[in-house]
Amino acid sequence: MAARDFLLPDLGEGLTEGEIVRWLVALGDTVVVDQPVVEIETAKAIVEVPSPFAGVVTALHGAEGDEVQVGAPLLSVDAAAPATGSAPGEADAVDGGAGSVPGEAEAAEMVPEPADAQDDGASGSVLVGYGTTGGARTRRRRGPLPPTVSSFATRGAQLHTVSSSAGPVAATGRPLAKPPVRKLAKDLGVDLGAVRPTGPRGDITRDDVQAAVSSTGVTAAEAGDERIPLRGVRKRIAERMTASRTQIPEATTWVDCDATELMRARDALNASQTAVRLSPLALILRIAVAGLAEYRALNAAIDGEDIVLHGAVHLGVAAQTERGLVVPVIRDAHRRTLLELGAELNRLADGARAGTLTPAELSGSTFTVSNFGAFGVDGGNPVINFPEAAILGVGRIADRPWVHDGELAVRKVLQLSIAFDHRIADGGDAAGFLRWVADRIEQPTLPLASL
Repeated sequence: MAARDFLLPDLGEGLTEGEIVRWLVALGDTVVVDQPVVEIETAKAIVEVPSPFAGVVTALHGAEGDEVQVGAPLLSVDAAAPATGSAPGEADAVDGGAGSVPGEAEAAEMVPEPADAQDDGASGSVLVGYGTTGGARTRRRRGPLPPTVSSFATRGAQLHTVSSSAGPVAATGRPLAKPPVRKLAKDLGVDLGAVRPTGPRGDITRDDVQAAVSSTGVTAAEAGDERIPLRGVRKRIAERMTASRTQIPEATTWVDCDATELMRARDALNASQTAVRLSPLALILRIAVAGLAEYRALNAAIDGEDIVLHGAVHLGVAAQTERGLVVPVIRDAHRRTLLELGAELNRLADGARAGTLTPAELSGSTFTVSNFGAFGVDGGNPVINFPEAAILGVGRIADRPWVHDGELAVRKVLQLSIAFDHRIADGGDAAGFLRWVADRIEQPTLPLASL
């Protein structure tokens, strides 16, 4: 059978291209159906893409850091070529599987694999966790990563070394780092092999490289200007922010409120149960969701000549991560209790930091909240998450002088702000919603009991 080209599949949510972050196979490797072969970074997330064919890899159509369009070739697999080695990561299979790989270290994680693939070796799978279903299934173990294909053939100038522990490396001996980080290290003259990694997967981050530069006394100015391609998440952010500022006539209003009782209510709720650790933001989100039922013009969007008032609240929560700004979505937030909403917020926050959220978990919001307080600032003027009608900004909760019961006292003060699309909502809608939320933050006991 001639070599077959595996084309980059449709990754969903209207995504049209992706960036090759890391190859999980190399030329000459034997792959099996549904084996992950490459990590692709889209505007939404980093996903592992599995091969729909079994055979020997005869070509890799792109290097790490390259952008690939949906429908373009990713790699070529020859099912008829003689196997020159074992399929990476495969161990003993059962029920007529692909056989064993002698001498390979096994990882503990088990992943499913179809045993009844089609005669041509093709799979119904598009992404890991999706695809071929039904029939008997075998299981394989995922072992060490196969060799990685590098997009950087040379290092340029002699690299500086630093006295710190080196971190995990790929099978080729290369330290784990994303292409932009590798380029930064090259530009700054830092040897990645001598950098201590702090990334969630044992990978080297931009901050790690900058720390290495500081320890050698080499400044960025001495190393020259840095160019970062506008792609992936950063490209998506640029497109959305540009659309928001150019297409939406935006207005903003804000208010300060006393969050002392909110903090007491949060502490009491956490003391009364151990299922979910509630943050102040979780309580504010639940109050805001209830407020959107009263001010529906803020949970809306323009579609052609119509204003669409959404029946459901899919709550986006802007989060800053190493990959840039992402907006995980708490779906059907209006149907969730306070504890359910808090649990989902915690899950999505962990996934955003780890970079494991799927495109579906980062899409489809109808109203967004931006937590400026996470950065230790009082507040800000948030940019509407296009094409939504409004975004709520939440500042830090800080001790400040406040008139309480006619006397000056130190209270926990919070600033809220809201930016809104003036085509959809009027100032009265935005101010009314903001005041509605602020009042319940100041006196949360009764409303929280029913939420």
